[in-house]
Amino acid sequence: MNFKHFVRTAAAAALVAASASASAGYVVLDGWQLQTPTTSTPNIGRLNLTSGTAVVEQQVNGLGQAFVGAKFTETGSIYSLTYTKENVTGGGDFGAPSMLGDMLTISFSNVAGKVVALNPGGGFKYQFTSGTFMMSGLGGAYASGSIVGLGGNASSTAVIGGFNGDSTLLAMVLNTLNPSFAIKDSLGNNLAADMAMGKVLFQAVTNNNTTGFLGTGACSFDATKVCSKVTVASGGDAYLVRDIPEPASIALAGVALLGLGVARRRSAKK
Repeated sequence: MNFKHFVRTAAAAALVAASASASAGYVVLDGWQLQTPTTSTPNIGRLNLTSGTAVVEQQVNGLGQAFVGAKFTETGSIYSLTYTKENVTGGGDFGAPSMLGDMLTISFSNVAGKVVALNPGGGFKYQFTSGTFMMSGLGGAYASGSIVGLGGNASSTAVIGGFNGDSTLLAMVLNTLNPSFAIKDSLGNNLAADMAMGKVLFQAVTNNNTTGFLGTGACSFDATKVCSKVTVASGGDAYLVRDIPEPASIALAGVALLGLGVARRRSAKK
C-alpha cells in the first residue's frame, strides 16, 4: 500500500469513526420560528403544553404495583400549544404564554410501552414500544413522528400502576405533511433537513399527575394479565434543541480532513 492510499484510507476511517461517535448532548435553540398556513410566529422561547386527561392502563403485580417489564397503554393524551417569547439565553424563558394563531395541538395514537427500571423510593422509568404523534391546526395535519424507543422517568411515587413525576422526552419529527408548515431558526434558516437527520429535536419536559383511579381488572391487551386504570393529566414545556457532537468526534474529523489534505498535496507533487 503506497503512502497516498494509506493516508486516504486512514482519513476515511477517521471520518467514519467521527460520524459514528455519540453526541455530547443538546443545546436549546433560542428565538426560533414556526410557520403554518394560517400564522407565522417568530422569536419562540419555548412551547407550553396543556393537556386534557389521558387514561393509562398499567400492568401490575399482586400488590397493585408496576414492575420491570410491565406493559402499559395510553389513550386520549392531547396537548394544546401556546408559547413563551424568547427573552433569556438558553432554556430559562419566562413570562405570560402567548396564543398561537393556528390553535396547534399534538395528539398521540397507538401508544404502548413498558417499565424498564424501578426508581429508588418509588416511581419507574418507561419506554414506548409503539406510538406516533401528530401536530395539527386549523390548516390540517402538519408534522408527525414516531415515539418508539423514547421514554421518560416517572421520578416520584408510583400510585397503583399510575404515577406522579417528571418526564423528559426527546422527539424526532419524521414527516412534514403540509408544505406550508416550516420550523426555522432565529435567522430564518429552514430546519427540515436537520430535523430529518435527528440533529434538531423537540425536547418535552412534562409533569404527569395521576388524577383518578378507575379500577383493576384484566388487561385489554392481554386478558391473562392484571391491569389498573388511572386518569393522568400532563402539562409542561417543549424546547427545540440541537445535537452537539463530542469533542473527540470533532478532533477525529479534523484529523481525517488533515489526512486527506496531505494525500492531495503529495499527489499534486508527483
